[in-house]
Amino acid sequence: MKLDYQSIVNGSAVHRLKDSWVQFPNARFLEIEFQHTEHKAENASNVTMFIPIMQHMLPAITKVYMTVSETKEHAQCVYNTSLQKLLEHVCLGRQWVSMEATSVKQTHTIEHLVPANSLTRLFCQWKHDNHQLVAQAIRANATSLQYLVIFIFSPTNISSIILDPTNRASIFPNLSILSLSKLCNEELETVPCIPDVVPFPRLTALEMGFTCPFSDDVLLRGNHGTLNELIIRLDYRTMHILSTYQSTLRGPSRLSYLVIVKTDLEISKQYAHTIHTFMSNIIPQLKKLFINGQNILEHLLDLLTHNPVYYKLQRLVMFSCEIPLVQLVTLLQKIPTLKRMTCDVTSLGHEASGMGLAPLIRSLHAQLKPLKLHLGEWTIACGRAVSVDITALSIILLASTCPHLKSVYYPVQSEDESLKVFSRVCMLQQSGEFRDLVDSNMYFSLTTISPYSVIRISTSV
Repeated sequence: MKLDYQSIVNGSAVHRLKDSWVQFPNARFLEIEFQHTEHKAENASNVTMFIPIMQHMLPAITKVYMTVSETKEHAQCVYNTSLQKLLEHVCLGRQWVSMEATSVKQTHTIEHLVPANSLTRLFCQWKHDNHQLVAQAIRANATSLQYLVIFIFSPTNISSIILDPTNRASIFPNLSILSLSKLCNEELETVPCIPDVVPFPRLTALEMGFTCPFSDDVLLRGNHGTLNELIIRLDYRTMHILSTYQSTLRGPSRLSYLVIVKTDLEISKQYAHTIHTFMSNIIPQLKKLFINGQNILEHLLDLLTHNPVYYKLQRLVMFSCEIPLVQLVTLLQKIPTLKRMTCDVTSLGHEASGMGLAPLIRSLHAQLKPLKLHLGEWTIACGRAVSVDITALSIILLASTCPHLKSVYYPVQSEDESLKVFSRVCMLQQSGEFRDLVDSNMYFSLTTISPYSVIRISTSV
């Protein structure tokens, strides 16, 4: 249900609903829209009258979302005690109270209207003209916030989301999701170390896919046992933090979802041991892994090759990575639980030099066939970098060893290219060299689901 605060203030909502006394016992979501217009003092009585009506109308509301209209640029909203009393009834005791603060006006609304420690979800824009107010609104709701999203448009030091002007730290005991997105070109000001405080003890998801502005492990401190999702960029700052604050790496991890946005080659070489330790600790528990960069792939393959542990990954996405077919087989041997995979197979591998295609595929087939593989979907990341022959050979190999594989997604560069891959697969299936490897009841078909051509794999009964 959506209510316009203007109709509450001018009395129309009161008079319209007072006679009918309508009740919505199943309504769970309420949106209140505030407009920055001047309200006369006598209208406050209508707000007071509306409170019992609202309580009767909406007895089961658990979610409240507040928006602030920006239609009148210079108008000011008169904040009165009646309005605050209304919002206290609306906000307090609700499971989910959300508001967006994308401007000075909206942040002022939080400051003046919303009861402290009532917001559970806050979406805000960190700008040069409002960042102090935003920080104040965040700290004012520190104990109630569960979901905090900050879009950063100014490189201004963001330590004030934790520290007040006297350097006293706020603790966010219930914050579960913290998402920081940088939307400015400049690097953020470096945040000095914030020692002896654990501001986010129950964090389950941290999203920060840009250069970390913090100088220490304050974001990761104390939540090693609860953190489930992590999006990071492995740059010099992050590597320094991971190598300096070893407690971040120590002990079993509960991470099940990891996105590594980017890692530079020189960083990968300099901090090879740190990356290896970091990945060794977290990968055994991961269910979803997204990586971007050949150097991280090499660390992953090295870890898989030399570690006897079998992993639990169900989804693996590798962008800007080139993996040889021989190493893909090694990866699948170590991760038989994998259900969805995105990667480019760009070569057969140096181990295949001197071998004919048929003996190589037969050898790889023999390695995979006894395993109980669960791969059901393969997405080719970038069709331009992939040989038609190698792609077709890979599809034949995976189709004949992965009984659950039903779809191969190929980026549509041109219809001719997709048809070439499909035609090559069908030709290999019928050739004498591979006919005995592929089930004679297996059928391949080609469809298009933009932006992919999809090779479907089915078996007739």
